[in-house]
Amino acid sequence: MSQGTRPRGRRVLLIVSGGIAAYKTPELVRAFVAAGCEVQVVMTPAAAAFVSELSLATVSTRPVRKRLLDPEEEGHVGHIELADWPDLVVVAPATADLLARATAGMADDLAATVLLATRAPVLWAPAMNTNMWRHPATQANLATLRTRGAEFVGPDRGQLACGWIGEGRMIDPPLIVAAALAQLEARGPWAKKRVLVSAGPTRTYIDPVRFVTNASTGAMGFALAEAARRAGAEVTLVAGPVELATPQGVRRLDVETAEQMYAAMESELSQKSYDWVAMVAAVQDLEIDGGAGRKLEKSELLTKLPTLGWRTARDILAALTARFGRGAPAGSARARFLGFAAQTVEDGPEDRLQQELIRLGEAKLRAKGADAIFVNRVGAPGVGFASATNAGLLLARDGDEIAVRASGPPIAKAALATWLLDTLAAT
Repeated sequence: MSQGTRPRGRRVLLIVSGGIAAYKTPELVRAFVAAGCEVQVVMTPAAAAFVSELSLATVSTRPVRKRLLDPEEEGHVGHIELADWPDLVVVAPATADLLARATAGMADDLAATVLLATRAPVLWAPAMNTNMWRHPATQANLATLRTRGAEFVGPDRGQLACGWIGEGRMIDPPLIVAAALAQLEARGPWAKKRVLVSAGPTRTYIDPVRFVTNASTGAMGFALAEAARRAGAEVTLVAGPVELATPQGVRRLDVETAEQMYAAMESELSQKSYDWVAMVAAVQDLEIDGGAGRKLEKSELLTKLPTLGWRTARDILAALTARFGRGAPAGSARARFLGFAAQTVEDGPEDRLQQELIRLGEAKLRAKGADAIFVNRVGAPGVGFASATNAGLLLARDGDEIAVRASGPPIAKAALATWLLDTLAAT
């Protein structure tokens, strides 16, 4: 069994060059962080005239890098570490000067050196005077960089700092982030994958106005659906009764009961080929055959409840893996299944708690026929239902072996969702 590392978001290295539009870059960093990205800022010497290092360090929560020959960094070749670190390099604002130096392959400051050394894709957000933008030299530089795989977003047309009206205004930060996320999606391991996610609780109706349910809010399932969509997947979300907005770009099917959830997921898997199914929903364990057809009076509840035909609800995950997963007939297309298991474990030493979670997780992994299962404690601070954070262990099948990855201490569910997808992509 092997242990994992702390979750991380998509890594964006933001190069800020010396243009007036640099004053917008703290807002840009905030937008990247809100989208679940880690951001490292590199400033050119001229950028410091337009935006403060302190503001960028504060919003990114990382020291800003400025100098190529930094004694504190170059002992371990810091500029190459920077170049190797990101999933994407974003240059905003991208001045005519930096475009020209990158085209020429110069390495005369930290920003240019990183651009020359990185193997990550580069997204440029140009910003300059209209005449500079239209100049044949700039247009030739753009064409050369495109042949090397560079992408561009903007510039916009509008009033420029110099008073001119025309092309050259840096496009707004939300549009830069959207373009960056689209570029990350197109290149990531989840690009063009199809993912089916269930989320939230289900209800078992006792009568037309009363029902039995659980404390699930749906937050973890919605976070996973959103993270999968941002990673480039086509996502369908089967949601129990929760008050959460549908993540952008996600197709949503609303259900209430366990049987409705099973029917919706079975129908999806029968009609389409899915790569992964994430059973995040907390399905109600008890069902009633029929239930009361009228509202039960308070005085008769205790006598009527035992007569309502209670039964154990269908195990949706086990039923689906038997038909569409590991139990599917040989030669048929099958999906891979991720289950979730919330467990209560008595307090004790951390290593004992972890071993108990692994024991419970392995048993459920095999019983459900799943390919992976995320097991976490409930009833503990910072994890489980109705918490903004979560933590646990991911157990994934590797042939006959089961690999274990620990998510680390409780983190935001959106960050945990990204970690889960990154870890599953490597299995």
